[in-house]
Amino acid sequence: RQHQKKRSGRQTGMDKARRQRRVMKKNRTNQEERIASDTKKYDLRRNLFNGIVEASFYSSVLLVAIRHFGASDTAKSLLAGGSCLGFLLAPGFLLLIGKSKVPVSRICALLTVGTGTGILLSSSANSAWVYTVWVLAACILAGQVPSLMVHVYSRNYRSGERGRKISGNLMLSAIVGAGTALLIGRLLDDDLNHFRPIAVVIFLFCLCTAFYHLKIPSAPLKQDTGGLGQDLRHALKDRLFFWMLTGWMLMGIGNLVTIPLRIEYLANPAYGIDASNTVVLAITLVIPLLTRVASIPVWGWAFDRFNLAFVRIAINLFFLIGLFLYFQTKDLLFLSLAEGLIGWATGGGTMAWTLWVTKVAPSGRESSYMSVHTFFTGLRGVPAPFVGYWIITALGPSHVGWTSVLLIGLSCLIFLVLAKNPRLKTIH
Repeated sequence: RQHQKKRSGRQTGMDKARRQRRVMKKNRTNQEERIASDTKKYDLRRNLFNGIVEASFYSSVLLVAIRHFGASDTAKSLLAGGSCLGFLLAPGFLLLIGKSKVPVSRICALLTVGTGTGILLSSSANSAWVYTVWVLAACILAGQVPSLMVHVYSRNYRSGERGRKISGNLMLSAIVGAGTALLIGRLLDDDLNHFRPIAVVIFLFCLCTAFYHLKIPSAPLKQDTGGLGQDLRHALKDRLFFWMLTGWMLMGIGNLVTIPLRIEYLANPAYGIDASNTVVLAITLVIPLLTRVASIPVWGWAFDRFNLAFVRIAINLFFLIGLFLYFQTKDLLFLSLAEGLIGWATGGGTMAWTLWVTKVAPSGRESSYMSVHTFFTGLRGVPAPFVGYWIITALGPSHVGWTSVLLIGLSCLIFLVLAKNPRLKTIH
């Protein structure tokens, strides 16, 4: 009987431990679901205001530089590469942020306020170079946010649902961005000096974006990194990561050399189109934003379910066709069709750019891998506009399209070879 009592007591203790584990697991699951729900809700609102900010800012910057200040190719190239310069500096920022022990969302809010301040100060500029300096400062600060948000997404969303979770937010951002771009075009057609009050309004929307950053649940950035040098070793030791970066580099250059030139091609009378500000923004921003909205659910679904290499190849092909067509025609209908294809590709490209390291990086190293990814984005993005302006000036618009075809085609071949790697076939 004594033996039976001991055995019964052990059984009771085991049952109690199981119940405690079940309760703890349930509580942990409920907490994870609550965090995911709060993240999605406040990130949605953040993207509402951020979509207005991005469309207002990026739609006006180059037009103001070209038509109000008569900026040089050097200044326009710097403006076009401003965000990429921010990406280039991202690893250094991440090192400082990791040491600060401040929650990631709070850091994002501070960066957004800083971005808005740079935009506000640009409204007082009376020369192209003063305008360029303040806009560059804003772009550098804004370029730090994506590396931090991937940390939030990887912690707050489960694997296999991240593409779906952020797709709705990206759609909202694109929709409000399209409407905002049209409004900006009309205001600038009325008077180019309207860029000054527009900058003040953008600053206010940056404050709203920062407020919702603060609402998103997050913890301090935990980084087992000694800085950029140690982070870059990931690219050398992890062969898949190295070749993924190589494919991304080729594709990125093929796209980035064209970004400022799409506006330049339509706005500069030297290329024979000389469209109004409204038409320029309708073709280069509104149409691609609308097709981007339509494509985001498709790409989000594909990202969560299919081999990452094949998803990237599909995105590349839409870019390749759209960019080639764009610089081979002066017909507004074909230009619109080309931008529609580019917008469809951008929907997938934005999502893949934001999330692909979550499939490749070891758990807990996402921000470190992302810092390397953003660094190489900056490395290609800073010189790309200068190269693009040289090509269009020295060789003509059609050669811009052929350059993109060559680089993006090589990128597709690299991703095709990588497709057999099992890490790209599974949810990481």
